[in-house]
Amino acid sequence: MRSLVLVLVLAIAAVSGCGYNPELGGVPFACGMTEPRCPDGYACQDNGMGVMNCYSESGGIVDAPVTGFQCADDSILEGSGKNDTIQTAYATPVAAQRKDISFAGLAICPEGDKDTYTVNITAANSNLEAVATTEGGQPVSVSILGSGGATLNNGTSSGAMSLRAYVANLPVATYYVQTYAAANVKNNYKVTITVTP
Repeated sequence: MRSLVLVLVLAIAAVSGCGYNPELGGVPFACGMTEPRCPDGYACQDNGMGVMNCYSESGGIVDAPVTGFQCADDSILEGSGKNDTIQTAYATPVAAQRKDISFAGLAICPEGDKDTYTVNITAANSNLEAVATTEGGQPVSVSILGSGGATLNNGTSSGAMSLRAYVANLPVATYYVQTYAAANVKNNYKVTITVTP
């Protein structure tokens, strides 16, 4: 009897055009098997681990699905191309427009994620410093990369929850700050990038 009631409810929902609940929020959920695979305002995308999820098209797209650890939503800096490589790095105003900047609410998520930031040094013999800070859990590493992507300096401990990378006397060129974590680690963090003469 119960299965007959369920069939009737589904049939009524199909005839009445009942669809997805419009108040689904920004948390990713599985795509449907048939079209429409997601409700209006959502797009079906690979979550990076081969699973197709519906993501809100109005923002709130996080790099990883909710799996017990709540990743910060850094989609504004990640952008549509992500910022995992020097080719897709987020362009900062450091050096060209201001001497420093801090970005909070960032995430190395999912495991293996990298976040890359561009710094265009405009004055010879400048010093570049990058500090990545977490509030707990496993550390987020930070490195300074040269214009071709080679590592110039890896961060070392500069406090209980911070790693600092520093390179002095840099010539005019484009450099990158990259944050990452050990395998199987994801964490939220803040990064501060500073250029001084």
